[in-house]
Amino acid sequence: MVWFYKRDQQSLSLETRYDNERHEFVGTLIGVGSQPITKRFATADPFREWLESMERDLAAQNWQADGSPHMLPDGWRDKPWSL
Repeated sequence: MVWFYKRDQQSLSLETRYDNERHEFVGTLIGVGSQPITKRFATADPFREWLESMERDLAAQNWQADGSPHMLPDGWRDKPWSL
């Protein structure tokens, strides 16, 4: 999924996906005029915590969601979750 944010005349995006080859959750923040920041996580819980922290940080910096998230055709786990 990709979330888009805006602040004044700036925009950024936050992309989340699952890397099936490396078996990792991946989050990539792409900002204005900067290199993308990519974080990888072996399990869902730390990934979820990072994502929630990122959302709080963006809100604290006055970034606002710019529409609904966009679903990506790939980036999904290709095997069911094990319980």
